Amino acid sequence: MENSTVLIFVAVLIVLFFGLVAIFLFLVRLQTLLTATQTALFQSQQETAAIRRALTSTNVQGQWGEMQLRRIVELAGMLAYCDFEPQVTLPGANGDQRPDLLVRLSDGRTIVVDAKAPIDTYIQAHASLDDTAQTTYLRQYAGRVKGHVTKLAKKEYWRNFEPSPAWVVLLIPNEGMFRAAVEHDPTLLDNAMQQNVLLASPVTLLALLKAMAHGWQQENRASNVQLIVEHSRTLQQKLKAFSTQWHKLHGELSGTVTAFNQFTTSYQTTILPVIQQLCDLDGTINAREYDLSRASPLQTPKPIEDLSVPTKENIAEN
Repeated sequence: MENSTVLIFVAVLIVLFFGLVAIFLFLVRLQTLLTATQTALFQSQQETAAIRRALTSTNVQGQWGEMQLRRIVELAGMLAYCDFEPQVTLPGANGDQRPDLLVRLSDGRTIVVDAKAPIDTYIQAHASLDDTAQTTYLRQYAGRVKGHVTKLAKKEYWRNFEPSPAWVVLLIPNEGMFRAAVEHDPTLLDNAMQQNVLLASPVTLLALLKAMAHGWQQENRASNVQLIVEHSRTLQQKLKAFSTQWHKLHGELSGTVTAFNQFTTSYQTTILPVIQQLCDLDGTINAREYDLSRASPLQTPKPIEDLSVPTKENIAEN
């Protein structure tokens, strides 16, 4: 009886021992998992913070804006007619200025684009789970965009490029940001336009470029029409001078032919009869050698209206 009790007691101790070992190993494993989870969470937070810093960095926003703008111009079918110059230094009243991007068009005009719209509060709004805080952040975001518009207007980039539109484009990265800014400050668009700043999302900028391309195409056509008119006037003046010279030469030729024929007639009627009398007295002289009647008289040039007009077939043959 005592031996059985001892065996049971030993068995229970063994089971407890292995149970404690299993619990210890489980706790060690759990601790390892918790440590790994904390490490991964910390890395994730660092990466999120890095992404957020990158998104709010002015340099990154400028590069992102350049990529967006190039894609927009491709969609507008204007890539062959545009050149891009990022981060160009320009002289300004308060020192050098560096707009994010210059879009140089083939007609000599330049569009200045700023892509550094403040978006950090917009990101904070979408990171917040509280509706009230989110609304507050979005209002702050709209206010910061409005403040950036005022700073941008004071730079007056367009004064460095003439002839060019007297405004600068502030590119909002996406439609959601553009809508949020306008919704939380209904006066934002009017305020920006009054300061010669054009707020544009990718879609509105695409429409703007298409409209500008069409307008400048019409302007180029009007310029071509004006050039045609000027060349036509020059051609008319040259044709008038040519016509005057032609009529003058025509009159001179007609007078010369008439005088030549009159001279020939005078010779035939006055001098040739004397030669014929001499031939009758001296048989060695041949009067026919001095007779000009065998030569056909010259014809007076025809009036221009009697001249034949060459046909396309005659021109092709020649």
